[in-house]
Amino acid sequence: MAYKAIPTEPVKIDGVRDTYVGINPNTNGDDKIRAFIDAFKRVAEDASDDCYGLPVDLILAMWGGESGWSKNETQVNNQNWSNMSYVDSSYPVGNIGEGEDGWAAFPGRKTHGKAFSRFLKGDRYSKLTNYLKNTADPDSKKCARYIADAGYGGSNHDRYYKEVIDYLDSVRKRL
Repeated sequence: MAYKAIPTEPVKIDGVRDTYVGINPNTNGDDKIRAFIDAFKRVAEDASDDCYGLPVDLILAMWGGESGWSKNETQVNNQNWSNMSYVDSSYPVGNIGEGEDGWAAFPGRKTHGKAFSRFLKGDRYSKLTNYLKNTADPDSKKCARYIADAGYGGSNHDRYYKEVIDYLDSVRKRL
């Protein structure tokens, strides 16, 4: 392993045990992505299991892209790899309050992953969840299209979809 692992530390907040993930110490693009995958793959697998088999590579691509592969301080400080907005103390599920820039804050990667999978199981993403429930081997690109078209990345659905596909290609080269 030529790259450095992303630092992690156990945390306990309000009785919840989790793992806080720090800033990615790598500067090389390949090393950043590999370290990110190592730090988040197990949690992405759990989120996939919880969200009807949403492809792990897509989850890693979305979280990696949103967080700059764990290089962006806002996402690290909030432990919110997918930029879920803070609504209130009960939504998104598992948040510990409003973090920086109006995003929800989480204790660590596990609580974020659980909130992410629950978020995508909401009514807004019903086309995605219907597809996942009725497909034995879901296609990552098709899932990304459903997510983008539901407005996950804002009003420019095509732009967001293309960004996610670029991140997805980066993850696939390193899995």
